[in-house]
Amino acid sequence: MSTTDAVPTTIDESATVVVRREVRIEAPVDLVWRLHTDVAAWPSWQTDVEAAHVDGPLVPGATFRWSTHGLDVASTVYAVDAPRRILWGGPAQGITGIHEWTFTPDGDATIVRTAESWEGDPVRADAENLRAALDASLGSWLALLRGKAEAKAGKRAKKARRRRAAKVLAWTSLVVTGLFVLAEPWLLVPVLTFALALSLWD
Repeated sequence: MSTTDAVPTTIDESATVVVRREVRIEAPVDLVWRLHTDVAAWPSWQTDVEAAHVDGPLVPGATFRWSTHGLDVASTVYAVDAPRRILWGGPAQGITGIHEWTFTPDGDATIVRTAESWEGDPVRADAENLRAALDASLGSWLALLRGKAEAKAGKRAKKARRRRAAKVLAWTSLVVTGLFVLAEPWLLVPVLTFALALSLWD
C-alpha cells in the first residue's frame, strides 16, 4: 500500500489476503459507473447489501455506511477518477479492507476490474477461508452489477430504437406533406416549421 499523508492510493499488495476479479458488461461505462457509485441504491440490486447510506457526493474523504450479512461497515473514499476509478476502504471487525474498482470502455461495453486487500488479526488467523469468502463476495457483486447494468442498457437501447422509428415516421410524413405543398403552396410555412422542429429533436 502506498500512502500520502496516511491516505491509501491503492490496495495493500502486501496484505495477507488480496483478491482480484473482473467482468465484461454489455453496457456503456457512464451507465455502469452511475449504477455502481449510487451507494444509496445498492440494496435495490445488490442482494448482499441490506442497507446503504451516504451524505453528499462520493469525493475523497467522504464516508458511506452500509450493511452486508449483518455486518455494519463504514467506508471512506480515498480516491475518485470518474468514471474510471474509485478507491475506498476502512476497518471492520478487526479487518482493514481497501477496495479498488476500475471501469474501462470496450466498444459499447465496459470492463470492470476490482481488487481488494484484507489485513488484520482475524485475517491472519483464517486466511484461506476469508480469501474464499472475499472471492465469492466479489464474484457475486460483479454478477449482480452486470445483470442490473445490462438490463438498464437494454431498456435504453429499446427507447433509442423507438425514437429512431418515430423520426423515420415523422420524416416520411414530411415527405408526403411536401407533395401536398406542390399543389397548395400556402402549406409551405407549417411544413418548414415542422422540419425545423424535427431537425432539433434529439
